[in-house]
Amino acid sequence: MSSKTEVIAELETKVAAFRTKFADLPDEAWMEQWLGQWNLSQLLAHMAGWAKEMTAGLGRVAAGQRPVPEGVDYGNADAWNAKFTATASPGRNQLAAFDLRFREYVEAAKAVPDEQFGVSPEGKPKIGNRLLDGAGLHHLAEHGAQIDAWLASRR
Repeated sequence: MSSKTEVIAELETKVAAFRTKFADLPDEAWMEQWLGQWNLSQLLAHMAGWAKEMTAGLGRVAAGQRPVPEGVDYGNADAWNAKFTATASPGRNQLAAFDLRFREYVEAAKAVPDEQFGVSPEGKPKIGNRLLDGAGLHHLAEHGAQIDAWLASRR
């Protein structure tokens, strides 16, 4: 399992590669519905929303608290996703919001103590790695593959 420095570097590299897939698309492509009911702007709002939630979680971990506040339940992902996609800015404006949220996510990870990254004695990823995987690395891989398929279908 990656150290703090390694996992943050991996996240930064993958975010940069992810956004190059679509950054130069024409404006009309941003509003095409292609991922269920979502367009590219809504997908990025969804990803930015989860990054924002995990940014707060990283901040709590850095402060010695549990990552999820008392009374918050992320179990109903559909409800959270609906909340996030409802905030989508039209077209390219959403890319700026996505970039901001991921910069904040990375900065929050840098503030988490090094010992919160790596592998526990039980062989499980520590909280720092888990918070950067779900909303970060895993999300980028999952939605990057979907974007690749969409872009291929547009040719």
